Amino acid sequence: MSASTIHGTDEQGVRIIELDDPGRRNALTVDLLDGLIAQLEACAERSDIHAVLLRGRGPCFCAGFDLQAVVDEPKVLDELIERLSNAIRTMRRLPQVVVVAAHGAAIAGGCALLTGADAVFVDDGTTAGYPVHPLGVSPAVTIPTLRQRIGDGRARELLLGGRLVRGRDLVELGLATHWIETEMHVAALEWARGAAGRSSNAMRTTKRWVNELDGSHDDASFDGPVDGSRTLTGGAEAIEMLKTFWNSRRT
Repeated sequence: MSASTIHGTDEQGVRIIELDDPGRRNALTVDLLDGLIAQLEACAERSDIHAVLLRGRGPCFCAGFDLQAVVDEPKVLDELIERLSNAIRTMRRLPQVVVVAAHGAAIAGGCALLTGADAVFVDDGTTAGYPVHPLGVSPAVTIPTLRQRIGDGRARELLLGGRLVRGRDLVELGLATHWIETEMHVAALEWARGAAGRSSNAMRTTKRWVNELDGSHDDASFDGPVDGSRTLTGGAEAIEMLKTFWNSRRT
């Protein structure tokens, strides 16, 4: 893993984790996701960290999977889907509160990361959604936590419709919890600090029971979409659609 793709710092009981590959719009690579999961898992072992804030450096939070890597080697998609699922469930199952501050694009895999958080901050410049079917890719990996966040009916429409949602509408949909007009990252950090300052035992107990009752500890609900998505990877249609899309962007 490149040391520059993930950064972690501590601030007043908050672990700040930053995606740092701005030249590629923080595209999700195998190395980046491995680094993110490692950072999250390390937080679970720390009694001095009471909240986690995930954000991205550069022009956007996360533009989704590294499509160039998938075009070069289609089987990489299987690895990305598996690791994204692990990242989402690790976020959800952390004993600490997890906050995401998403500016710019939070597309496909980037949008899926939002669903693993306990609180999501956006601003007018935030755009999120799953416009991936034209690429031959299924967004099924996000279903377990997306349906918890926005409900089954809305999740069905968002996933199958492929539309993008912007700004305050993300709160209306339920994908975000806070729309901040200015200085969104500042507001997200302040909220995380507030969460870190409350009783850690009470907060952890509350999150544990919310997870228990909403099914966040059910591995089968996460593993099923991952296994189902793998069957698409070797298909000639998906490979050809990805290549066509990627080549069209380069011409």
